[in-house]
Amino acid sequence: MLQRDIKDNLEEFARIESFLDEERSYELDKGCEWVNDLLAELEENLEEDEKDPENRKMSVNLKIKRKSIPSYGEGLIVRGDFNGNFLTPCIKCLAPAAETCQGEFEAVFITDKFEKAEEFDETLSLWADNSELEVYFHNRGKCHIKKVVHEHIFLGLNPYPLHSEDCKGLCGTCGSDLNHEDCGHGAQ
Repeated sequence: MLQRDIKDNLEEFARIESFLDEERSYELDKGCEWVNDLLAELEENLEEDEKDPENRKMSVNLKIKRKSIPSYGEGLIVRGDFNGNFLTPCIKCLAPAAETCQGEFEAVFITDKFEKAEEFDETLSLWADNSELEVYFHNRGKCHIKKVVHEHIFLGLNPYPLHSEDCKGLCGTCGSDLNHEDCGHGAQ
């Protein structure tokens, strides 16, 4: 399949042979199934009635091209950025907390026959296309694009989301939400 035949949507797994040496751009949002899956994973710890479908957003912008990588053969260069808004449980009281995610990445997919190569024991990057790129491995030309985006989103998440800075949390004795009631166990 030639590059011009690729749809505007990008599948979770991209095939190297589907791309030419010229860069192809993708602007994806939650209308793309795997981008929506990433957003759903960010909100998986919420109850259905706590979710806010109108305000949840995710955009992923990618630039992809095929390139011959010296010593490694055909590779796929993927550069991108992401930006999202979602709700996740507050770490103190479990109420929905508004969070954002954003970031950029540069990656290269090379054949998985190099996965156990000694040179990748300590670092998973290589110089290609005039940049130091993070290395991912493809299996028989299938590159897991969603995996790259997933890793970068989850590496940059706030590990301590709060619904408000002055959240009082839950009572350690009875589990009452101390933001809404004083159960009296705090004095004991």
